[in-house]
Amino acid sequence: MSKNNKPFWGRSKELELLRNWDGRNSRLSVIYGRRRIGKTRLVTQAFQQIKTYNFEGLEGQSQREQQSLFVVKMIEYFGNSVNEQLEKHDWISLLTCLSQQIKDSSCIVFFDEFQWMAGNRTSLVSQLKYAWDNLFIQHNRVHLVLCGSVSSFMINKVLKSKALYGRVDKEIHLLPLLFQDIVTDFSQKRSVRDIIEIFLLIGGIPKYLELFDLDRSVQLNTVDLFFSPNSYFINEYERLFSSHFGKNKHYETILIFLQKNRWSDRKTIQDKCHLKEGGRTTEYLNNLEQAGFIENYAPVDRTNTIRHSRYRICDPYLDFYFRFLHENKKRINKGTDQNLFLKYLPDKLYYPWRGYAFEKFCYQHEHLIARSLGFGGIAYDAGPWFERNNRERFQIDLAYIRSDRVMTICEIKFMDNEVDLNVIDDFQKRLVKIPNPRKMTIERVLITASAPKKSLVDRGYFHHILTLDNIFGSGAKNTNNSF
Repeated sequence: MSKNNKPFWGRSKELELLRNWDGRNSRLSVIYGRRRIGKTRLVTQAFQQIKTYNFEGLEGQSQREQQSLFVVKMIEYFGNSVNEQLEKHDWISLLTCLSQQIKDSSCIVFFDEFQWMAGNRTSLVSQLKYAWDNLFIQHNRVHLVLCGSVSSFMINKVLKSKALYGRVDKEIHLLPLLFQDIVTDFSQKRSVRDIIEIFLLIGGIPKYLELFDLDRSVQLNTVDLFFSPNSYFINEYERLFSSHFGKNKHYETILIFLQKNRWSDRKTIQDKCHLKEGGRTTEYLNNLEQAGFIENYAPVDRTNTIRHSRYRICDPYLDFYFRFLHENKKRINKGTDQNLFLKYLPDKLYYPWRGYAFEKFCYQHEHLIARSLGFGGIAYDAGPWFERNNRERFQIDLAYIRSDRVMTICEIKFMDNEVDLNVIDDFQKRLVKIPNPRKMTIERVLITASAPKKSLVDRGYFHHILTLDNIFGSGAKNTNNSF
């Protein structure tokens, strides 16, 4: 796509939530999500037809500088006359002046990167509570939107604060786009497999997706965006990480450990990353999880247990970065090795990473797989299954425990060559180790990025063999697309 073309994908539910306001009374909404996720664009898209006053926080700047920028924006919106009312640059005075200027007009007030406006402290939250109760509700008809990219602050210091308790009307946790949000746009120039490979690299982050030139192959995009000197994704990690966690190296240590080991439990993370016992380990993991960098998951048959839960990186870009870029950043930026990316393609590093990334992609889009298999309309639990004593590191990629007493077990393969009969032996060895105390019917499914060999199809071992087009292409709406 053109670098200057910035389409707006998905977000229909979020747009409806924001637009469902009649303008008669004041409303307070909170939006949070990692950087580049499209929070500002969502607000802009939602309120194109409504007068909006946008105030943005400055990363890493003092309270005085935040307030000075607020004054600059006030003068821009309301003229120099407001400068006379702003002799005191404290938040109560600034918010009072804002309330007086917008008067009784129905409008949007948008505080973007609110955690920076607040200096990551709670004093502005408390002062905003006063202004909300005594000014905005009493004298205005304003939809106040607080937006932040540091989710831990927005959750713990805003949404869970005593100051704003019961005052937030709408809470939106903005998540990455799903495959179906962009497939129609992207499939005009790239195959379903190409689009999935893009997702494996960067996930559903709108800003990242905009960077891909769909007139060029995925490999050429990857060389330009990841493996060229000072390329966007070489430098993105520092921008992303510093805004969330500053200079605290414990977060990076955890991510590097999880990437090398694919997953781990809390106790092992604490020991191997040399973290002190107590609440700090939980704090680090919670902050990484709230940022959307890692996820906590459990076996599909024990989804509500803490004891058997594991952590793994769920952000595709960070997973790829720590696997291929982190230790090679200096070599890439020197530009002396032009074929660095090509060295990963045929060897034992790239293909296992891609296969594991595809497993996580299928887990994220399990609802599409369920729909393709024809049971999307019934209740089920979905997730991986793994041995809980951890003595054996085998697991089932994706399993569904269904309310119709069927257990659907999926084997997931992302290969360039046709899948042959060898897949059966390995799958069967793991399948027999799954307990089935309820005597549920077992349904075997193969999900493959490449076509199965005719001998595998003729064997009839798998009840369903789904290809990428069956699930994620035009066939996704057809519940009977299987070999």
